[in-house]
Amino acid sequence: MSKLAFAHPWLARIRPTATFQIAGARVELYSVAPTNLHRVPADVLILPADGTLRMVRGFRKQVRDYGGFNLIEQEVMPYAPLEPRGVLVSSGGRTKFKQIVHCNIYDEQYTTDTSLQQIALGRALEQASQLGAQTVAFADYTIDLRRALAEETALTIAQAISQRPANLQRFRIVCTDPVNAWVYQQVLGWVTQSGLAPYPRMVPVRHTAFHLASAKHWSEVPAHGLWHFTDTTLNPNGEVAKLGKSLLQTKMRELAPLPVGDATITPGGALLHDFVVHLALSEPNQPTSVERLQSAVRAGISLSHHQSLRTLLIPMPTTLNGVDRNTFAQTVVDTLNDFFHERIAKTERVILLGTDTSAVEAWQKALEQLRDWVSLPALEAPAEVASLQGQG
Repeated sequence: MSKLAFAHPWLARIRPTATFQIAGARVELYSVAPTNLHRVPADVLILPADGTLRMVRGFRKQVRDYGGFNLIEQEVMPYAPLEPRGVLVSSGGRTKFKQIVHCNIYDEQYTTDTSLQQIALGRALEQASQLGAQTVAFADYTIDLRRALAEETALTIAQAISQRPANLQRFRIVCTDPVNAWVYQQVLGWVTQSGLAPYPRMVPVRHTAFHLASAKHWSEVPAHGLWHFTDTTLNPNGEVAKLGKSLLQTKMRELAPLPVGDATITPGGALLHDFVVHLALSEPNQPTSVERLQSAVRAGISLSHHQSLRTLLIPMPTTLNGVDRNTFAQTVVDTLNDFFHERIAKTERVILLGTDTSAVEAWQKALEQLRDWVSLPALEAPAEVASLQGQG
C-alpha cells in the first residue's frame, strides 16, 4: 500500500503517530514507509525471526532492503539455525538501531502462536535489558506471518511490555503498513484504558475478522478497499467522487450505469484507499430493498475477494432509502458471514465504521447476533459505544 504510506522519505518527519501508557511504560507508535526505517532511532530493535535467520519476508526483508542492506543478514547467518525461542544480537547495520535482537518465535515445526511469541519476546526484552538499552523498538511482525491479524500481534506486544524487566521504561512500535498502524492505535488505546482485558471490538469469523470502529469521517480510516453504497449512476458528483478527484470521477463515469444489485471496482484516486468498490442498491431516487442489498453485498465481497483486498472499510451510509440502519447492518453482516463460511476469503479484516452513536449501535447489534453463532464473549455494554464515539 505504497500510496497510504506517507511523505517522500526526504521530507517525512519521523515522529510518533500516538503515545500510550502501558503498565507504567511509555509506548510510542510509529507509522512509517519502509524507506524510512533507517531513520527511526532506538537502542535496540526486537526483530522476530525464524530458525533460518534469513531476512526474506515481511518486516525482516524491509529492514534488509531499506535499512541494513545485506550487512545484518550476513552477520547473523553463520549462527543459523537459531533454536526455538532463542535470541541473537547483531549490529543495526546502517539503521539508527544500535543493536538488533533477533528472536525465534517459532517451534521445531516452524509454527507459532501467541504463547510462543510472548516467550520469545520476553527473552528478547531480557537481552535488551542486559545490553543496557534505554529505548526498545518492536517490529510489527504481523506482515511476517500467514493469515495473522494486527489486533493479535498488538495485544501480544502489549502483554510482553507489561511483563518487561523493571529497567525498561520506553518503547517504540514501528509499523510499515498503514492499516496495521491504525489497528495498533485502536488496540493500544484500549489497553491504556482497560488493561489487558480481552479486546471487545473484534469478532473473528473463520479466517476473517469484523472490527467495530468509530471515527468522525470515513476518510480518516485507512483500508485496502472502501465500500461505496450508491445507485446505478455511481453518483460521480457525490462525496466519494469529490474526495477521489478526477481519476476516480472519470472511472465512475466510464463504468456507469451499473445494474441494480451488482458491484464494480475502481482505483481510489486521491483517497486514502487503494480501491473503491461501488455497490448499486437502486435506480436514482428510488428505494432499495433487503434483497437488492443482499445481492449487492454478495457481489461486492466476491469482487473484493478476487481482487485480494485484505482490509475492507464499510461505513454506515448517512442516508438509506428503503431499509433502516439496523436492518442494513444486520443484512451486511449476515451476508458477509455466509460468504466467509463458504470459502477461505482473501479478505482478512472488515472494518464496520460508524460516524455517530446510532450507526455504531446498529453495527454492534448486528455483531451481537453474530456472537451467538461464533460463541464469543459478549461485546461491551452501551457505555462502550459511548467511549467509541468519544474517541472518534
